[in-house]
Amino acid sequence: MTSPEAKRMWRRAIKEHFNCQCVYCGETYELHELTLDHVRPRTFGGQTFTNNLVPCCHQCNQAKGSKNWLQWMRATFGVTPREQLILSHIK
Repeated sequence: MTSPEAKRMWRRAIKEHFNCQCVYCGETYELHELTLDHVRPRTFGGQTFTNNLVPCCHQCNQAKGSKNWLQWMRATFGVTPREQLILSHIK
């Protein structure tokens, strides 16, 4: 297996772990429609590790940008059960 193939499979596994849903808005998408978001943005020291990456739609990824995920999510969607999903993933 080549490195690009391994990376593609790793990214796919993260998306499938969350049932191809955007962790922020909760909508379901096709694999190719989802991006991976750094929960703790790279600009604030977040790394590209499995426990810092979650699938999200393009719209949510763009809107969140480098903001704190929890503050942004609550301001955008209010308090939702999806918070627990993210919290359990990033621990």
